[in-house]
Amino acid sequence: MVKEIEVICCGNILASDDGIGPVIAKELQSLSLPGNVEVIDAGTPGLTLLDMILGARKVIIVDATITGAKPGTIHKLNLDQLETARKKEISLHNLSLVEALNIGREIFPEKMPDELIVIGIEAESTEKPKIGLTQGVEKAVPKAVEMILYEIRKSPSCCRRVI
Repeated sequence: MVKEIEVICCGNILASDDGIGPVIAKELQSLSLPGNVEVIDAGTPGLTLLDMILGARKVIIVDATITGAKPGTIHKLNLDQLETARKKEISLHNLSLVEALNIGREIFPEKMPDELIVIGIEAESTEKPKIGLTQGVEKAVPKAVEMILYEIRKSPSCCRRVI
């Protein structure tokens, strides 16, 4: 069976704002999403990200970013923009996101998603051990969730309204 939409939320809850992915995963999992949408709290996946995205038609990756923007700023990037942003800190912790995707394209080109979007939330602190988001990042959660729901709704395979 072909997976339709995967929302992969990355991050370490023991590193302050790096825990944004798990926080957003919990929010999304509390909603009534279409059956063809899977939300994964991926932790810090590294290369195992490929196992999560292979075979999906659309993938939305959620993670903390460190680009120098104001904390809580939400970045939306597609594959082309990821290549351009290669030097920025968009990381799966053991391996950069771009490196993992490039490996997937080399090894499994036919199984890579048709569409991939990254929703990156600018971190203020990734201090360890520190549990909890900073105020600016916490305020970005509702907007980031709404952006993800919009991406799910606009997908041609999404057949019912997302609340």
